[in-house]
Amino acid sequence: MRILFLTNYYPPASHGGYEQWCQEVAAELARRGHLMSVLTSKAKGSPDELIDGEVSVYRRLNLEVEGGLPRTIARLIQSRKAHEAESINGLRETLTTFQPDAALVWGMWNIPRSVPALLEGLLDRRVAYYLCDYWPSLPSAYVQQLTNPAVRWYTDLPKRIVGRIALALAPVAPPPPLRLANALCVSRAVGEILARQGVSLEGMRVVQGGIQVEDFPPVALARPGSRRGIRLLYAGRLAPDKGVHTAIQAMALVQQRSGEIVTLDIVGNGDPHYVRNLQDLVRKHRLSTTVRFRSGVPRSDMPRLLAEYDSLLFPSEWDEPFSRVVMEAMATGLIVIGTLTGGTGDILVEGETGLTFPVGQAPALARQVERLRDDPELGEKLAKTARQTVVERFHFSRMVDEIVDALTAAASSRSPREI
Repeated sequence: MRILFLTNYYPPASHGGYEQWCQEVAAELARRGHLMSVLTSKAKGSPDELIDGEVSVYRRLNLEVEGGLPRTIARLIQSRKAHEAESINGLRETLTTFQPDAALVWGMWNIPRSVPALLEGLLDRRVAYYLCDYWPSLPSAYVQQLTNPAVRWYTDLPKRIVGRIALALAPVAPPPPLRLANALCVSRAVGEILARQGVSLEGMRVVQGGIQVEDFPPVALARPGSRRGIRLLYAGRLAPDKGVHTAIQAMALVQQRSGEIVTLDIVGNGDPHYVRNLQDLVRKHRLSTTVRFRSGVPRSDMPRLLAEYDSLLFPSEWDEPFSRVVMEAMATGLIVIGTLTGGTGDILVEGETGLTFPVGQAPALARQVERLRDDPELGEKLAKTARQTVVERFHFSRMVDEIVDALTAAASSRSPREI
């Protein structure tokens, strides 16, 4: 089968696990004998066309928003239509030269919605969607950039005023409607949340994400209750919606009540303003000897990183579509203590595959850490069940098999259109 992936970002231009999934699935489909092409956004320092293993990558799409507010306003007023026309032409050129049997649309946030709309118009029902976030319910990235609150409270009002003026000078029409046929959602929660937001998903089915379990062998860790205490890990993006501040507040409570050593390493990068707030919180609670900040690591280093710890803290406050790091930690043998936002509840079950706590509740998180410390047998049971769950239900090959089934069905709905 000739398969085209259409996506906003593609590694090395990546914002997280979903772009990496796109790359991994494309590589696996090529390994299975399919002819693969990816159409994605332009990236600094990367050629417009390249071969990524056996996958042809075309960087012919323009992002709507790049850079700060002044650049966004300049592009909105001066060159928005030209940039959109270039993206449309990039799609037409790719379809003409590659002529796919089926196409799979991944993330489209920050790409003009007219691009997937044209793809639907030309390939009709040979288009499927793999929805790993909530982009179909969002307005244009221009509107989001110009109307979202500012990071600092004292710049919020000026930003809102400037944003309103810019949108009045260059109004942004609502995105064109999409059929969104053959929609595959990474979790049940994604489909349910999009439905509540008024997005109709024709023929929607759930295709949960998966990991290459063999890359994360179980590690025989010294479990909670040992003399060296408990080693906790947070790994991911550093932003307020990730709830890292709750983890630090919980650490302060644990330190006050426990004579046993409990440490937390925060591994990742993100919003500098938020990172400074986290560092201030560590100083405020005198946690500098037990809470450490480390830079993010490449995806290839995750097995080694996870093997250093006993437990993964997952304090997310937003509706996570489906978390890779939770699956990876479970496969390695870490006990996950996390919230059940979004799709996390598909895999994290209280007392079975991990421990849970309500969003933003540092005392509840602290109690779960102490529970793990005081009951080593519970930790062993959770680690065993969690890994077994990942092996049986969340293997990468199962994810790819289900995507192939959907694309095969879509490809059979051939209805040639003039490109």
